[in-house]
Amino acid sequence: MTFKRFIGMALCAVMLLSSTSCFRSMANQRNSVSSDDSSYDDYSSYDDYDISSDDIFSSETSEKTEFGNENVGWFKLDETFYQWYTPGNTETCVQYAKSPYEILTMDVFDCASMKEQIGTDFDAYIAASAKMYQLEEQSKTETIEKLTGAQEPLGSYSAYQVYCYYPTDKQYLVMWFMDSPDKSKVYYVAAEFRETEMDFFNYAQTYQMPNN
Repeated sequence: MTFKRFIGMALCAVMLLSSTSCFRSMANQRNSVSSDDSSYDDYSSYDDYDISSDDIFSSETSEKTEFGNENVGWFKLDETFYQWYTPGNTETCVQYAKSPYEILTMDVFDCASMKEQIGTDFDAYIAASAKMYQLEEQSKTETIEKLTGAQEPLGSYSAYQVYCYYPTDKQYLVMWFMDSPDKSKVYYVAAEFRETEMDFFNYAQTYQMPNN
């Protein structure tokens, strides 16, 4: 068994790097199968396939304010957003939505606590690798395409990005995993949106990490 898969299984057993809405939970019940070949041992190999803000068109926005808290961080969002809650999420998870299909998620994981549970060091790379493993396993029982990992910043923060596309729902799921400056925490941000709402991606780019 490779180290990657060992860590992937261990993390899936002790933490919820969740999909961002109950819409995704319903999708997990489908039996259709599709799998793109994806090797994520080396994130740099995906540099040509990442999703960046340069690829998304801009949209006009109204006045924005901060949404979030000092535990997970903040987004700068407009008044069209409302708080969202997905049953089964971690206690620290915070979500905001414009619709049941356009959802932003923030969460945080304590590295020392995670190391104690999985028996090895925990950081953003390990967290992203575990999420890739989880989605790879899910692709055996549901239709998931474009499963990709990349080293792609979120705003001004270095991050490991994981994204995929659900063709049945015509919906993207894009996630970022970031180490805190002192390496004591891993911050998680996700954006879920329909292919007709690609500019929703830009809201995730407003993320601000808490001061450590």
